[in-house]
Order: sequence, then structure tokens, then C-alpha cells
Amino acid sequence: MATEIPTPATTSSLAPTPPDERALRRARLWRALRVVVLLGLIHAVLSYTLSLMLFHPSREVGRDVERAGGERVSYVTSDGVRLVSWLIPSRGPRRRTVVYFHGNAGLASGCWGWGVWLANRGSDVLLAEYRGYGESEGSPTAAGIERDAEAAIRYLLEERRVSPRELVVHGQSLGGAAAVVALAGPARDAAGGVLESTFTSLHDMGRAVVGLPLTYLVPDAYHLNSASRASALRAPILQLHGDRDETVPFAQAERLRDLVRPRRFVRVPGGTHNLVDPWVDEEVTRFVEEVAP
Repeated sequence: MATEIPTPATTSSLAPTPPDERALRRARLWRALRVVVLLGLIHAVLSYTLSLMLFHPSREVGRDVERAGGERVSYVTSDGVRLVSWLIPSRGPRRRTVVYFHGNAGLASGCWGWGVWLANRGSDVLLAEYRGYGESEGSPTAAGIERDAEAAIRYLLEERRVSPRELVVHGQSLGGAAAVVALAGPARDAAGGVLESTFTSLHDMGRAVVGLPLTYLVPDAYHLNSASRASALRAPILQLHGDRDETVPFAQAERLRDLVRPRRFVRVPGGTHNLVDPWVDEEVTRFVEEVAP
């Protein structure tokens, strides 16, 4: 009697069910979406942190600048933002024009004392304002500050017909970076520039503050990079920095000095971020009068 041998199961009956291609696509899409959302959150947090670190705008404009003879002037940036700045005219015959870019926590109107000091020595002084500060439109950003600096120079050169050889650009801290933008751009033929307590780049400041260059993830932090613009400066430069600056490390001043190669570099012994010594004012004034007599 013949024995019946069972036939093995066919291959098709043992194979796993093919995965649902639509389910796989959905899973990949959700993973990609989570990554995008995470990167967006990181970017938002870093951008907000950078803004907090850089900008401390005030809208409270004091009246002292008007009592000091300051004239309210306005001009429009290349991206259509109207800025309101202050012009203090020379006390006597004008010999030069100085544009002053203030630091991140100040106001142009609050710098009237420096404006009067220079006006008494024969300078018209434009206390240049930034977007989001004082009576100016907009909100401050690093890219915006660059446009603001360029607009201030164009206002002086084109509307007030100031000769570049009679123009001196002075900036303190954040304003120093704005001054470098101006001196590398529309004020490249200026008589001179003064860089006071300023940094090399926002990336370097990010590393100094938090220990990591996290600013490389923030597009706005690629602006106000004085180190990258140093080779474009043609005007004679006076650079001043306190060796006890608690905000911008003195090492950054030394690096910027090596890149800019200023006509004069002043290390202020014991000087902090805000250099308020009278002899510093005299040093700046002598330089201004030397390059634009």
C-alpha cells in the first residue's frame, strides 16, 4: 500500500505580508516633521537669546538733547524703515562732522553730553539711532543695524552734502560694529574712525557668553562681523579698549587690532566696558581733530 507523503507548504503561504507603503511614507513624513519642528524651536530659542543679549531698546526719549540744541532728523533705510536721530550743530564754524553709534543699552538722545563736547570743539555731531530705539520704527536685528548704519552715512553724504574727508565715524560696543559696517561701506573714504570697546563678531561673543558657538545656528548672527570686514577698512582708525572689560573680552580687542591694524591702539588700564575717564575723551578728541582738522 502506497504511503502518501505530504507536500511542503508553498513558499507564498509562509512569506510575511508586505508592509504598507503608505504607512511607511507616513512614518517617514512624521519623523521629518518632528526634526523640522525641533530645529525650528532651537532656532527660535537661540534667536530670542541672541536678541536679549544684543538689544536693550528704550522708547523713552529724554528732552536734554533738545535743551542742548539737538535737532531731530529723520531718514529712511534701504528696507524702508524710518529712523529718527539727533543732530547737534557745531558751536561756531563747522570744521568736521562726527557720526556716533551708541551701544546696545543706550539711546542716541542719551548721548547728548558727548555730542555737546564735540560740538564745542567745532564738530557737527549726528547721534545716530537704530530701528526699535527711541522714536525710530521697527524692531532691532543685527541685519537691521547694518542697514541703519549705512543709512546714517548716506544721509550725511547725500542729504547734508558732507564731504567724506570731513567725516569721522565713532562707535561704542555694538556701535563699534555698526561703525565698521559704515567704514567698510559708504564711509570707506572717511577721514577716520574710532572703535571703542567693541567685539570681533557675534559668534565670538556667543562663545564668550555661553562657552559654545551656538550662534552659528542663527542666521542673524552672521551680521555685524567686524573681523570679516577688517581688510576693507581704509580710513585711519583709533581703537580703545579697557583691559578689565567685563562685557567684551580684551582678547577680542587684541584680535581686532591685529586685523584692523589701527593707526593707534589704546589699552585703557583698569578700564571697564564703559570708558568714562576724561583722558579717554581727550584721546578721542585729539584723534578726531588730527584726522579732520
